[in-house]
Amino acid sequence: MKPLYSKSQKSDGQFIGTRRILALTVYVLFSFTVVNLPAFAQSTGPELLVAQALYANPKLKSIELQVQALRHKAEAVQKWMDPVFAVEYNNFPYDTWSMGDSPMTGLQFKLQQTFTLGGKNERREAVVLAETRAMEWSLAEKRNQLAGLVTRTYWSLTLVRQLRLVTLRHTELARQFIEVTRIKYQVGKAGQHDLMRHEVLHDKLVDDLGEFGCQERELSAALNAALHRPQNTYVATPEMISTISPALSLPEWINFAKNQRPALKDFKARAQAKTLAADKTAYERWPDITVWAGYRIRRQAGMDDGTDQMSLGLAVPLPLNYSSSFAAQTAMHLSEASSINEQENALLNEIQFGLETALAAWERAAQKASTYSEKLIPQARKTLDSTLAAYQSNRADFASLYQVEIQLLNFERVQLIAQSQTWIQKSIVETLAGNHIPE
Repeated sequence: MKPLYSKSQKSDGQFIGTRRILALTVYVLFSFTVVNLPAFAQSTGPELLVAQALYANPKLKSIELQVQALRHKAEAVQKWMDPVFAVEYNNFPYDTWSMGDSPMTGLQFKLQQTFTLGGKNERREAVVLAETRAMEWSLAEKRNQLAGLVTRTYWSLTLVRQLRLVTLRHTELARQFIEVTRIKYQVGKAGQHDLMRHEVLHDKLVDDLGEFGCQERELSAALNAALHRPQNTYVATPEMISTISPALSLPEWINFAKNQRPALKDFKARAQAKTLAADKTAYERWPDITVWAGYRIRRQAGMDDGTDQMSLGLAVPLPLNYSSSFAAQTAMHLSEASSINEQENALLNEIQFGLETALAAWERAAQKASTYSEKLIPQARKTLDSTLAAYQSNRADFASLYQVEIQLLNFERVQLIAQSQTWIQKSIVETLAGNHIPE
């Protein structure tokens, strides 16, 4: 690097350089409290995004239509079979179509009706209604999962933007340190390697900004897809992330989940539907009765005066295959109900484990956020202030300044991650429990 000052100008250069260092030092220290950076629009939180997603998401609408279909099916299964009307011209000789040529010839009208045995329609309807309730709880679980996904993505997007802001501030800080180090290098009080290390740090932070920008686009696209809206729609997030701590204990959350989690209620409804299906199948073995009445119009033929005739009939199917068919179907439904009950127990175990894990992570994130915001970061900033002041007066070396600067950047990033994790883990807990508890 070509020096900017000649030997004859060294003393003047040192004086001018010292003044520039002092001015830059004041500016750098002041930049910790006043930073003119682009601010994001104030957000009302993820609740509005969740409401929009639950309203517009196509997958939820598909399940809603399936629920409507099952409701219509419940009405259809309890209908009686339609009556059958038949007209028959029978018993005529093969060589003539006249009704008066044979006493057996006649035009017969027949009305037939199958009567469903009492209790069958009610049982069929009960099965479909139970299936409808299971589908409704399945829809509620989909809504619960979507709400949790939107909320977690929202806070992840907020974190990425906050990390970008912190990185942007430290990028500017690194640029200012480059100027300070360049001045000291020009007056012979810093080595070229010191200047190069800060330039490398500055370039690394600029590259991090590009990574955060890519993550922001990805998370925004995921949110807009969940809301079924154009991908370029801007998602507003808060300018700051607060810290939230758990309000309920693990047993309270578990009890809440047992009463509120839609997936558990879905399993209960499905098991009930299978039990009702077994009862319906066992009752289906009792046959339906078919009754008919006929009226035959005749004409006089020979000695027969051709009096009209009536006929009545009754038909009952013989359930000879009951033991091999209906009993097997009943056992099948009962086995399926038992299987669903075991799936419910397995899910409850997963919920309990997930709640304990998420609550532990939530509590740890809240503790870490508090420690970094109240102790470590203020101490790191004071250390940087004093180290920078010592560096500009040649009482501290470059390595100390560089190490303190990196430490502060890492501390601020850890704090933001911990703060966002309190909200993300809160969303995970609420999704596992199946509902949001008012603050």
